[in-house]
Amino acid sequence: MSSPEKAAQPVASASTDRIKKFFEDKDWKFYCALVAGLTLAGAGAYYLTAPKSNKERASKKTVDSKKPEAAGPAKGAETRDIPAKEKAAATPSAAAVDYVSMDDAAIAALSAEQRSEAAQSLKSKGNSQFSNKKYQEAVDLYTQAIRFKADPIFFSNRAACYANLGQNDRVIEDCNQALKLDPVYVKALNRRAQALEKKGDLAESLYDFTSVCILDSFKNDAAAKSMERLLKQVSEEKAKEMMKTKKPRLPSHTFVSAYLDSFRPVVHELPTETAEESGDAWYAKAICAIGGKNYEAAFDASEKAVALGCSPAYQAHALNLKGTFIFLKGNTKNALECFNEAIKVDPKYVQSYIKRSSIFMEQGDVASTMQQFEEAIAINPSDPDIYYHRGQVNYISGNYDAAAKDYSESIKLDDSFVYAHIQLGVVQYKLGSISQSMSTFNNTLKKFANSADVHNYYGELLADQQKLVEAIDMFTQAINLDGRNPLPYINKAMLMYQVMGDINEATNLCKQALEADPACDAAVASLAQILLEQGKPEEALKYYEMAIDLARTEAELEHAISYVEATKTQIRFQQDYPDAAARLKALRGQ
Repeated sequence: MSSPEKAAQPVASASTDRIKKFFEDKDWKFYCALVAGLTLAGAGAYYLTAPKSNKERASKKTVDSKKPEAAGPAKGAETRDIPAKEKAAATPSAAAVDYVSMDDAAIAALSAEQRSEAAQSLKSKGNSQFSNKKYQEAVDLYTQAIRFKADPIFFSNRAACYANLGQNDRVIEDCNQALKLDPVYVKALNRRAQALEKKGDLAESLYDFTSVCILDSFKNDAAAKSMERLLKQVSEEKAKEMMKTKKPRLPSHTFVSAYLDSFRPVVHELPTETAEESGDAWYAKAICAIGGKNYEAAFDASEKAVALGCSPAYQAHALNLKGTFIFLKGNTKNALECFNEAIKVDPKYVQSYIKRSSIFMEQGDVASTMQQFEEAIAINPSDPDIYYHRGQVNYISGNYDAAAKDYSESIKLDDSFVYAHIQLGVVQYKLGSISQSMSTFNNTLKKFANSADVHNYYGELLADQQKLVEAIDMFTQAINLDGRNPLPYINKAMLMYQVMGDINEATNLCKQALEADPACDAAVASLAQILLEQGKPEEALKYYEMAIDLARTEAELEHAISYVEATKTQIRFQQDYPDAAARLKALRGQ
């Protein structure tokens, strides 16, 4: 993020854009090493607003220098300007000397200037052979040049030949030699990265490509694309492997509560006079556990209820409940089976259709998603949950007009449901009806004065309008109303960090969010990135690794792993290139 500003001062446009982005974009984004801006991620309730050196020039055909200039993936031979003394020495008579036949003793007898002249002559011949695609002949000439002078360019040129000959081990060896002589030699790093990738050493290749990008100020588009591609590939491979043994888990209790609360509670009497180990008794235990927000216990009880079998009045509800928790754990296949079975047992239980729509939506099957709502409406057109959840689908699909109509219909059928009011205000804001949206939220605040959610999401819209003092006040009120909800802590933390420049307060707020909900991935990500932005990658890494434990699905795991890999790269880069890291840190104003 940009430098913090005092609250009384105008907010810089860059800071404004990033604050807007934070409240508009609730998904994790790629964060790359030292130069990326801070893009923090929050997880709203269910579907809610959610200098180039000029000392060396390149030849007409292939460009390179020993300085960290832009270097693409070309495998060409390198040239550089020859100092005036070398130019004077490189006369036709000197060029006629048979350097190739000289033994080591004869070479040792030459002056430094003569050895440099010989090396340049041999390299030039090697370049010519390379241009003619006579790679082995070029290798021989560069090898001779190295006998006269161990120059990193000569090793890199020979590596280029080996690359064209498909000898990746030798590419790596020569690039290693070049980098011993010049540790920030970008083209050697780039060539080694390519060879490492071809050999299947993706982690080391990723590190080299990342180092190229950082040293080259991210001007090398090809290296940047390779870095992103490899980061994705490494993360995907690690995620697939980890998912084989990763135990399914529920998301944070904040997320589970938000999902469950997005449905109006089922009104029916719980079984009382039943055997202690009957299915009905376990169903009653599941409902009680949900009331106490003990969701793992609720899931276990719902499984036992289904396994033992409930009476006809409760079996569909038990199946629905079990499917809900399986869905929240990320297993859509088994969840769909539960909802299908629930519908077979009770075809008129509308909630099962709505929850089945969530699975189809996650799978990208919009037609089947909408079909669930049509079937539900045919059963009970007066059920307000149908319109609210169809509004959610329209909202996340960008169909804001349709979403607004659905939310309004849900409110008309039952105006006691706070989330429909919140979402209506949010979608009005998205449609550009700012005054109407503010009016909706002000009326909702009066109607639901004790709702932390109303204050939190109203605060987000105020922050988006740069009404920052009012936004902070809304987040503070939300915290006071419900100290167990981590989201207002995170939202307030971002404004304290971005605008007020109060890093300690922002950090403390993120830690309070984690105390409120230790499984809140948004709090973990926010705290980690604040630490990373403050130049504390080792501390940030601990939190990013926590995110791996919290991830439920393979996609979430890939995101978390990408953050860990990027942070590890930053730490390693700082260790390997302390001077370059310090310069980049200074450029970022830290």
